Amino acid sequence: MTNKTTQHSLRISTLHLGLAMALAFAPSAFAQTAPTFALASVELPDAPGMTSRTEAPAGVSSSLALGESPQSSASYISARTPSMASHTDKYIEPGESAPSLSMGNKFALGFKDAFSLSSFGGWVVAAGYSQVTNGSPNYGTNATAFGKRFGAAVARASSEGVFSDSIMASVTREDPRYYRMGPGHNVIRRLGYAVTRTLITRTDSGHVSPNIALLGGNLGGSYLTKAYYPDLNTSNTEVLKTFGGSIGGSALGFAVSEFFPNINFFSFHKHND
Repeated sequence: MTNKTTQHSLRISTLHLGLAMALAFAPSAFAQTAPTFALASVELPDAPGMTSRTEAPAGVSSSLALGESPQSSASYISARTPSMASHTDKYIEPGESAPSLSMGNKFALGFKDAFSLSSFGGWVVAAGYSQVTNGSPNYGTNATAFGKRFGAAVARASSEGVFSDSIMASVTREDPRYYRMGPGHNVIRRLGYAVTRTLITRTDSGHVSPNIALLGGNLGGSYLTKAYYPDLNTSNTEVLKTFGGSIGGSALGFAVSEFFPNINFFSFHKHND
């Protein structure tokens, strides 16, 4: 009984530590505004680049791909994409300008994306896969187990998202957004680009960088599972397995985000033809 009480106390302490980290960064994040970088008419290593040297307002970047044929994606862009993304948009469309982000913007973006409709779909998929394979977290295979897995998926994914996009991206000064390549490129190139965004990103100033924010945030969220996963899944080895699964899930999420708008777009036109 004493050992179980001690383990429970350690888990609660770990959870409190994670929450304390978030709260410690939050006040300064919303109070501080990051400097505006003049990114107009420059190639951005993490984004596909720019189709042309069209001028954009200072402090914004574009996701049009270098070498992309304007004719091949013009209809997609005109039908799907506004001229400027908001400060809380996680995914930037081809040709869409994206404003620079302050720390407060990153916190708002992180919380918005962590609890979005697409995130809800990810929670269901993660819980369902774990339920079917009877994998980690090992709650069993009955209906109650699925509910526990779903709750664990919500806690893990949302904490990883906030740690990555809000806290870590603010500390490392990295851009947490995903810039879609769009239909102007072949499928293999787009898929390769999407899955490598887990490892490669860009800084707020537009320079290519290892994706420390995503890797660090996912690791922090995975370690936090020690506070609520079953005992079987709380060893350091199991935490590393959870971390590996999170990176794979992030890669899958980017791939879906790269192609899903196209599926919706072409399905819409097919339905109306």
